[in-house]
Amino acid sequence: MTLAIAHRGDPIRFRENTLPAIRAAVSAGADMIEIDLKVTADGHVVLLHDETLERFWGLDRPVSDLTLAELAALGDGRDRRIPTLMEVLAEFGRPPAPPLMLDVTSPEVALAADTLVAEHGASDHVLYCGSIEAMRELRACRTDIQLALTWDRPDLPPASLWQELRPRFYNSYWPLLTRELVAEVHRHGYGVCAWTVNDLGEMARLIGMGVDALITDRPADVATLTGGLPVAR
Repeated sequence: MTLAIAHRGDPIRFRENTLPAIRAAVSAGADMIEIDLKVTADGHVVLLHDETLERFWGLDRPVSDLTLAELAALGDGRDRRIPTLMEVLAEFGRPPAPPLMLDVTSPEVALAADTLVAEHGASDHVLYCGSIEAMRELRACRTDIQLALTWDRPDLPPASLWQELRPRFYNSYWPLLTRELVAEVHRHGYGVCAWTVNDLGEMARLIGMGVDALITDRPADVATLTGGLPVAR
């Protein structure tokens, strides 16, 4: 069955990468929750996608320039705020919550996140994606870690990279995928994940091609196509 991976939680109903967005994605039947991580000036791992806080939080500064206390002042003090990875792991870091896909853009963020994951005993409950440098650092640290090899080019990664990272998924921008490419990746024993797919027709086409997971803003639609929950509108 094709997995529905909720992109930053449920970013349609709630602000992305917040606790309400994650809770909504779980309720929608997501099989995995993808969240983006950054590190604050005082070393806390928090949920944020953009390089700066301007788009959602009205501050044109990178999170790496701010302390956790300064970030807390940007929200409402409750759920409409930037959460920490520690909070997410406390609530969603083990079954029955769906696994977490942690998107990390640098080795620094990756190692800080994995330290927290290990401290919470959640290593079996997470999969990492992100920059090649971050994936290399994580694989060098742990042989049992689950990785997704993110790729945005039409040609497949070199054989040496597959051998070095040993990913669970080939994580591709969805328009680049063909039936032949999916079959080739499967032939070598890897799963195929496509990002970020929000059109119902494209979801159906990719599922028909044998894609193993779809990262989407609409996880309930994927669940419908695979025999899960009804479509939520």
